[in-house]
Amino acid sequence: MKILMRNTVFKTAVLAGLFLCMMVLAGAFFGITTSVQATHNEDFIHAEDVGTDEEKLKQFVEAAIDAYYIDFIFRQCEFPDNISALMTAAGVNLETTPVETIKGFIPQAAGFPDLAMNIGEYCDYTQPFSEVFRSATAQDGEWKSDSIYLFVIDDQGTLLFHGDDPSVEDEVLQAIDAGERNVARLIIDKAKENPKEGGFVDYCWDDPATEEDNEPNPNSMTAPGDSWKKSYVVNPFELLGAPKPAGSQNIIFGSGIYPKTGDPPSGCKIYGGMDPMDGMEDPMDDTEDPMDDMEMPTDAVSSVSGGGCAIASGSAGTPQSTALNLLLLSALFLAVSFGRRATGKRNGVQF
Repeated sequence: MKILMRNTVFKTAVLAGLFLCMMVLAGAFFGITTSVQATHNEDFIHAEDVGTDEEKLKQFVEAAIDAYYIDFIFRQCEFPDNISALMTAAGVNLETTPVETIKGFIPQAAGFPDLAMNIGEYCDYTQPFSEVFRSATAQDGEWKSDSIYLFVIDDQGTLLFHGDDPSVEDEVLQAIDAGERNVARLIIDKAKENPKEGGFVDYCWDDPATEEDNEPNPNSMTAPGDSWKKSYVVNPFELLGAPKPAGSQNIIFGSGIYPKTGDPPSGCKIYGGMDPMDGMEDPMDDTEDPMDDMEMPTDAVSSVSGGGCAIASGSAGTPQSTALNLLLLSALFLAVSFGRRATGKRNGVQF
């Protein structure tokens, strides 16, 4: 009777462990699915996606303009009936119409006299940029990631938003870089040079991801670092073809990358560039590895301990398929382990 009770308790424990592992793995499977959907928005480039790519940098800045002026400002505007009728005729619904459709409509609406002259009465342009770019709904890596961050400045040099250092906001940018360039003047002039398209500007600045470039800062007129920074800057009103509220300053959105190859402007340096050995061939590449002909299992769980379960990570396949495979493998392992343990008990051998 005692043996029967022990077997019953053992079976119950094993089944409970199996059920718990299945629940954990199922949670991991659905959690991964939710995470992928939540953090990889196909509609725009996040800061974490930019790297050192100039085109992605431009898309990132344009995405920030869309997020603030269209999703945060324009969708909340309270337009009079005549403008609302114009939008309805154009098939624009501020609550549901996609961003790209609204962007196509804005230049047409800007030609409407009442909208152009009184846009500040219908739309609240006084809302802080931090309400969007530091909101609770902003995802990690969306507006700042390592070296990449957003900044907003007006045409008088006042920093309205700084994604890396909020303490400098509302201050006038007065920084001369290591090449004797006035950084604020460079940014403002470049944005005016080609208003509707914006442009790239090069200067020396601090890279948040690089400790070596921190320069002594004897006064507030000195740029904080000497890394080569290439920023894309643009006037959002010009880019969107949108009317600017009467009496307001011109605004410039921008962000920069830190190139690792190329010729930096005078005074600037490249830190963490490409290894000079990267382009050289490894003499061992042509040597045959004796392990190459050995067959290795293509699927394996990294660790499974008696009565427990572990989630393994693989290099191939999607996170969903990996978690699902682990779910099935854990169930199979525990089922086999259960059979072996039961047989071992009967033969007096403990596995």
